[in-house]
Parts: sequence; structure tokens; C-alpha cells
Amino acid sequence: MAIILSRCDNIFFWGVVLFLASLPSGGISFHFAKHQLVTARRRSRNHFSRSCKRTATPFMTQQHAHIAKPTKNNDSSSSFRLGYVTDVEGNLDYFLNYVKQSQVLIIQTMTRDEANNILSFTLSLASEKKEDCYFVYGGDAVDKGPGDIRLVRALVDLKRRYPQRVFLLVGNRDLNKLRLTAELSQEDMNREVKDIPQPHWDPKAPSLKEYLENIVQQKQQKDKDNTATTPSFSSSVDALNTRVHRLNYMLQHTLGCPNTFEYRRQELAILRNKGKKEITDDEVVDNFLSEIGERGSLFQYLQCANVAVVIGNTLFCHGAVDQNTMKFVPHLQNTKFENPMSKPPPAKLADTVEEWVASLNDFLREGLQDYVKRPHWNGERTSRGGESLMALQNRSAMWGRSIVSNCYGDGGCITTIHATKLRNDPKRLEMERINPLVFEKVSSDPKDPIVSKWLSNCGIQRVIVGHKPTGDCPAVLSSSYSGVEIVSGDTSFSDVSAPDKRGLAVGIVEVVGFSSVDNQLHLRGTLSNGNSYNSKFYRLHSGNKVDESTGDPFLGRHIQPDDDGDDDWWIKVKTEDGHYCLTRGKGRFVEYRHIEKSELLNRF
Repeated sequence: MAIILSRCDNIFFWGVVLFLASLPSGGISFHFAKHQLVTARRRSRNHFSRSCKRTATPFMTQQHAHIAKPTKNNDSSSSFRLGYVTDVEGNLDYFLNYVKQSQVLIIQTMTRDEANNILSFTLSLASEKKEDCYFVYGGDAVDKGPGDIRLVRALVDLKRRYPQRVFLLVGNRDLNKLRLTAELSQEDMNREVKDIPQPHWDPKAPSLKEYLENIVQQKQQKDKDNTATTPSFSSSVDALNTRVHRLNYMLQHTLGCPNTFEYRRQELAILRNKGKKEITDDEVVDNFLSEIGERGSLFQYLQCANVAVVIGNTLFCHGAVDQNTMKFVPHLQNTKFENPMSKPPPAKLADTVEEWVASLNDFLREGLQDYVKRPHWNGERTSRGGESLMALQNRSAMWGRSIVSNCYGDGGCITTIHATKLRNDPKRLEMERINPLVFEKVSSDPKDPIVSKWLSNCGIQRVIVGHKPTGDCPAVLSSSYSGVEIVSGDTSFSDVSAPDKRGLAVGIVEVVGFSSVDNQLHLRGTLSNGNSYNSKFYRLHSGNKVDESTGDPFLGRHIQPDDDGDDDWWIKVKTEDGHYCLTRGKGRFVEYRHIEKSELLNRF
């Protein structure tokens, strides 16, 4: 008789021993039973120890969790609180402003230099009852400010100290840095400039050769009065084919962050106690590569992160859940960072949200392991480790099925008439069968009844995402439309006139209630005009129920045109002076209005 116990307490252990010893004659003696159980337990422990040694990484000491168990609370007061922020993108000032107003996070420690620059900081959950407090970072931690390294380090440290209460998500800006290792390697630097293609997803972007030629032309124009002989055109392009120029080309024309190189120089100067001019271009390149190396801060972030997380009745991911992304799990080996010749089949279609989320997170783990094993191109330059993750954040490579980069939102709203027309255009829909580029710049439908039904059947009543900027406060689709509340929380373009594109705006997204399956959305913060807002949405609770007796009935709703035909306005938040903030727009153009409650009556 073989019994394996990986974990048992003394009561259970001795209970089993006594049971075996009490068997009839010919059974198992007391001492033999005890010996068998002790031996089995030792073997189990040894097996578990060996298994841990085989699977452990230098970055993760806690098991990943993607489904947080629902909390139960019988108190009459609200005790569950979850904080969320996304797309900070290295803007350390914004993040610290968020923490200052958050009821979930607090600054635990902070170290500054003699010039008062922040060198490092640590975070903590604010609640004394940590078991009722959660925090989710929605992805895109880097690129748009001089705080990439410090922000990522603080988030990773927080995750490691609260592994079951803090969740980090991967965004496109986090995953796309995996490209740098292979594309800045010596093997790639030895390639002819003309052989480096333009980004496959953007036909309007210049190639590397065109980019370098433009630099040469600018230099020649600047030096046209110089009596020295101007170098020949072709040799000048060859001379500019360096890691520094290649990285700047990638940041500007393939990663959408033209200022990131100088932001990184600025941050390194702070961390190394040097002047900015003392940080060389090559040091900046080396740091980008080390950050995505096995012991780099950004790679550790990816190791700690998930593609999606479920906490109670809420699903979190960076991009949109739509008919293209729902249930879809890509192949690890057959998913390439390129435009496919035809629509690739899925590795599988998950039946439930729980299975789908687990499979996506497994896909991330396996992709990172692949990256560590072979970070550079193979000899034929047809494959490299982690390429499936580079593809995961690219809509055309995924044939419109990127859970990271598909998005809700248009013109500062959760959706618009313009977005609906573009999405449903017959010619575009016809091209979906043959051209993956037609998915670019298309916004997902937050009202889709097929998606809502699947989510509801799986116990999901709320989806919270980032990725697409939605004006100066989060955009919400009220649960009154389909029973599923959709929240898009990226406010990185709150005020395009401000140097950091955010200005005064800060958005606090929190889910508050009795438990993780009985709660309501709270939005607090400051709009770009300096007005404060504090808005509560409908309570969502067990059995896919929506309690419309709580929360503001106007929020997250589309209003009908007035007598003058003024239409396509969405009600976003209620300011503390009693006015409602309305938004409409197209693309990144956003228009705002602030009106009184009386003007909203009879507009639904």
C-alpha cells in the first residue's frame, strides 16, 4: 500500500496510522504503517524540493496567482477595497501624486540625494487589514518619463511582499522591449542598413536607411557653410549605423516614444550621481539592454506580471475583451512578430474566463523562458526566443486578436459613433479575412452582447483595462447596458498642452464594497481644469445582479441629442460642485462640457 502526503498535520498523520494499524489480521501493522507514511512523506518532501529547484527563477519567490479567491465578509460596513492605475509610463511625479490620493497605497520609505532627487522608494498597502486590500497595476510602466527604472523597481518590490494582494499586468510598452536584445546584437549590427525593414504594422514609418539618410541631410544642411570636405553620402549613412542611432530609430519610429532615450539618460544621471552630460550614449544603450536582461528591473517586472487577472467579479487586462480576443489562446511556437500570410489558428479556445486567463498567463511564462534560453536570432534569422510575446502586443501580428493592444475608447469616450462606423464598415470587414493591417486603429465594442453574455456566464461583472487614452478621467460603460461594466483607465493624454501631456489631471480608480464579489466602482481625482470629482457607480454583486438603488444613474451613459442636434456626448464623472462632466470626440481630439443635472433629464 503506497500513500503519498505532501502536507499533513500531526492529527491527520496519526489518525491515518491508527486506522491502518486497526485493519483486520493480515492487514498492516502499526509500526509498518507508520514507517510507510513517514517514508512516503519524506519522498514527497524531497520530490517537492527538487521540483522547486528545477522550476525556481532568480526573480520569483512566490507562486503566480491569476484568480484571486473571493473574499467573504459579514460586516455591514465596506471593507473590500481595490486600487488600480495604469499606463504611468515612467512619469514618476504622476505616480507619486496618484499614491498621495490613493486609499490603497502609501509610500513606506523614500531615499533622496542632496539635490532632493528621488533615488528609490518602497510602497505598502494602506489598509491595516491587508487581506481586504488589493492593488492592480494595469501595464505600460515605461517610456514617457524619467522614472522607468525606479517605478518598475518599486512595483516589483511591492508585488514580492504582497504576492496574493498585488498584481502587475503586462502592457505593450513592457513587452516590446524584448526586441532590443536581438535587434541591437552584434549579429544584427553587421547587417546591411538596407536590409533592415520598416515596421510591419506601419507602412507610413520610415525604414532605418531612410531615417539615417534624413539625419545625414540635416547634418549637411547645418554644415553647408563649412569649408571642410563633406563626407560622401553613402559613407555617412554607414558611419551613423551604430547602436545609438538604431535604438533611437526604434524608439522614435517603431515604439512610439521619441524622448525615451534622453529620459533614460536623465534617470541614470540621478541614480549614478552624475551630470546628464557625463552619461554617454553608449551607457544609455547598455542600460536599455541590461534592463531587459535576466537580472534587469524590467525583465523582473515581466517575470512578476500576468497577462490577465480575475479578482472576484472583475477581470483585469491591458487591452480589450472583444469577439476577437475572448477565449483565444495563441500558439507559442507559431506566433511570429510579423504580418502573417494568413490568419493563424489558435492553440485553443478556452471555454471559461478562468481557463482563458490561466492559459494566457502560462503563455507569458513559457514565452519568457523561451526568451531566456535563446535571446538572439537563430542562424537563419527566422526565429528568436520570446518572439511570441513581441507578437502578443502587436495587433497585426496577432491578426486582430491582441489582448494587450486591442482597445476600447475613442475621443475620450468608451466608444463613439465614429468608432462604431469604422468598426462596422463593410469594406474593412471584408478585408479582415486577408489583411491583418485593417485591425489597426479600430476600437472594440464595449456593448457587444456576445462578449457580455460569455463574461456574465463566467461570473464577470466588470472589466478594467488601460492602453488607449480616454481624456482627463477614466471612461466607463454603465452596467445598465449589458450587465457588465467596462472601465478604460488610461489618462496619459489628459492635457496635451502640458509638457507631460497630463497637467493637473490625476485619476483614482477604486473598487469598494463588502467583498470582491459585492462592490461598486468609485472614481475620484482631478480633471485637467483643476476641478475635483468623486463618482460612484452601480453596485454589482453575486448572481450577476446590478443594484441600481446605489450609485449615480447618469454615470457611464450615452445621452440623446438635444433639440439642436448636439449629440454623441457621454457622461463621465460628477464634479464636487455638482456638475456632470460630458465628453465627446474622435481619435485623440476630445471635447468637454460641464452641465447641471437638470439638463440631463429626458436625454436617455
